[in-house]
Amino acid sequence: MTTRDACVMFVIDIGACARCATTTTTTTKHDDDDGIKGVGGLVRDAVRAHVMHRTTSAREHAMGLVVYGTSETENAVAEAARRDGGDGDEYAGICARGRCEAPDASRGEEYREWIVRASPARDGGGGDDDGSRDERAGTSKDTTSGLAPPADAAEAVAVACDEMIRKYSPDGVTAAVKKRLANARKDIILITDVAGARTIPSADDDAFVSTLLEGMSAQNIRLRVGILDDANHAGLALLRDITRRLAGEDASNESDVTSAMDLLQELQLKRVRLTAGFRGVLSFGQWCGLNVCMYKLNTEAKPVKANKYSEELADRADESHRTLVDVAYKNVNDLDGELVPVERHVRAFRYGKQHIPVDGETESRLSMKFDKGIKVIGSVALDEVPLWLSTGEPSVMCAQPSTKTTGLSQERVDADAKALSAIARALDDAKLALLVRGAWTENSSVVHIGALTPHLTDTGDFLLYTPLPFKEDYNEYQLPPKPKAQRVPPSDARLDAARDFVNACTIDVNGNHDRLPWQSLNPTLRDTRDLCAARAINAPAPKRKRLDFSIDERAALALATTFQLASSERGAHAGPAPSRLRLDAADEVTAEEVAADVAAEAAVPGERASPADESVWIEVKCEPELELEHEPQHVVRERYPSKPVDLDVFDDME
Repeated sequence: MTTRDACVMFVIDIGACARCATTTTTTTKHDDDDGIKGVGGLVRDAVRAHVMHRTTSAREHAMGLVVYGTSETENAVAEAARRDGGDGDEYAGICARGRCEAPDASRGEEYREWIVRASPARDGGGGDDDGSRDERAGTSKDTTSGLAPPADAAEAVAVACDEMIRKYSPDGVTAAVKKRLANARKDIILITDVAGARTIPSADDDAFVSTLLEGMSAQNIRLRVGILDDANHAGLALLRDITRRLAGEDASNESDVTSAMDLLQELQLKRVRLTAGFRGVLSFGQWCGLNVCMYKLNTEAKPVKANKYSEELADRADESHRTLVDVAYKNVNDLDGELVPVERHVRAFRYGKQHIPVDGETESRLSMKFDKGIKVIGSVALDEVPLWLSTGEPSVMCAQPSTKTTGLSQERVDADAKALSAIARALDDAKLALLVRGAWTENSSVVHIGALTPHLTDTGDFLLYTPLPFKEDYNEYQLPPKPKAQRVPPSDARLDAARDFVNACTIDVNGNHDRLPWQSLNPTLRDTRDLCAARAINAPAPKRKRLDFSIDERAALALATTFQLASSERGAHAGPAPSRLRLDAADEVTAEEVAADVAAEAAVPGERASPADESVWIEVKCEPELELEHEPQHVVRERYPSKPVDLDVFDDME
C-alpha cells in the first residue's frame, strides 16, 4: 500500500436503470440504447480512465462493484447473518460482484458485463428475467412492467462499506498501519433514481442509518450520489442533508447529490492535486491580515520522475544505483576555464547580475532576512500596471481551507473568504490594483513584488497575483529621438488626415464584431477545407467565395494628398491596392465597382494617373556558361511592357 491509498466502490441500482430506460427503442449496436447498458458503458470508461491515468504512486488504488435491486444475492454481510442464525433477508438482492482491489486493463469490461447481465428483481407475475430485448422484432419490451418496488439503498451502501473496511483493515499489522489505512480516501459512487434515493430514511428517525453514517465518518468514507432522472427533484432534500452531514467541515470531502451522467463522466477526468505555491498571511497593516494561499492559474501535471540508471551496472543486483552529483567551482567570469581550487575561493555578494567580493563580516551585514508573508505597499490604477512585464505565471489567491494541515476553523475560513471577496469587489469598482511585497519562506533573503488584481468568477471572488520585475530586472530600449524638423507639431492640420486614416483602418469602426479575425474563420483555410471535402467524394470544386474590401481608399488617398507624396511614392499600380481584405463577403458592392471608384478618385489634378502603357524596367542578372575566376558578371537592363496580372492562373492551381 502507498501512503496515499484510495478506493472507489460503484453501487449500481439495477432496478433504477431499468425504470429509467426507454420503453420502446430501435435496436442498434450502441451501448446507450437502454439505461442498464448506458450506465455499464460509463462505468467501464471510468475504470479504463483510472487505469490509464494512474501514476506510480496510485498503482494500489482499488476499485469495486456492488449491484443491488437484482434477483440474486451474493454478499459477505448476508452470509455472516446466516452463519449467526439469521436469514439475511434485509441484504437480499445485493451482489458484491467486483472485489475491492487494484483494477487492470480488462476490469472495466468485466464491470460492464456484470452490470448488463444483472437481471432486475421483479414481482411474481411480471416480466421475464432472461432479458427484456426482442432482437428479432427490432424493438425492446417495456422494462418497467412487473418490476419490484425500489430496493433499499442504505443496505447496499452498508455492503459497500463492509467491502472497503475488509480491504483496509487487514490482520497482523501494527496500529500505525491500521490508522493510516483507515484514513485512506474511500468514495462510494451510488447510482440510482429519485425513487431509489428516497428509500434512505433520515438519520434522526432510523438507528441503522445513524450508525451507518457514524461508521462512514470514522472510516473517512464519502458518499457521492448520481441521480439518473432528475437531480433537482424536491424529494432529494433528505439525501442532500445526509451528504452534507458526511462532508461536515472537511473541505476535501466531496459528498454530494448530482446528475449520474455528470458524476460518471467526471470520474473519467484526470485529477491532479494542486500544491499551494504560498500559504501564509496577506497583511494590510500591523493588526490586519488574511490567511490566504496561492495556486498557479495555469498548471500542468508533472511527468513521473525518472532517476538516472547506470546501464553498466544493470546486471549487478547488489548495486544501489544511487545518483551522485559532483559540484565544481569555476570562475564566474570564465565558466569555460579551469576549476578554481578551494584555497582560492572568495565569498561574494550577488547584486543583480554582478558578484561583489566581500568578507564574512560584510556578508552577514548585507544578508537581509525577511519574515514570511505578503504585505500591501500601495495601490495603483489598473491601466498603469505593467502586466506585460510580468516575470512569471499568474497565481490565484484564495482563502486557506479548513484542513488538518492549516489548523483553521471553518468560521475563520468563512470570514477570510468574505473579506477577500469584499476586497476584490472594491478593487473592481475603483479600478485599482494592490502592489504587494512578499517573501515565500521564513527568513528569506529573496523579495518578490507583484500586483493583486480582482478576479471575479461564478465560483467566487478571488485576487490574481502577477509577479512584476524590479527596475534592474529588465532592460528598457529607447529609440533615438527624431530631429525636430521631422516632427509634426500637435497644431498641424495634417494630423486630422492621419487620424482619419487610422480610424478607417480600424476593423471595428462600424461595430461589426463578427469581422474580427479571432471571431471568424480564416478564408484560406475555409476554402482549402471545402475543396478537400469536395475532392474526397469526387464532387465538383465549390464556388470560390469572393472577398470584398473592408474599407475604401479615400482615407489613404487623402492622407497621401495632404502630405504631398509623389506619384512614385504612392505607387503606380494599374489597379487599387487594398490594405486589408474583409473576412466575410458582403452583398453591398462588388470588387469591380470598388476598383472603379478608387481609380476614378485616384486621379489627382496635375499628375498622371498610372497609364497602362507605362514601361517597367526589370533588372535581369545574366551569368556566363563557364564560371571563370576573373570574368565579371553582367547585368542587362531589358525593357518589358507592363500588363495586368492574370488571376486565372491561381484558379488553375486547384
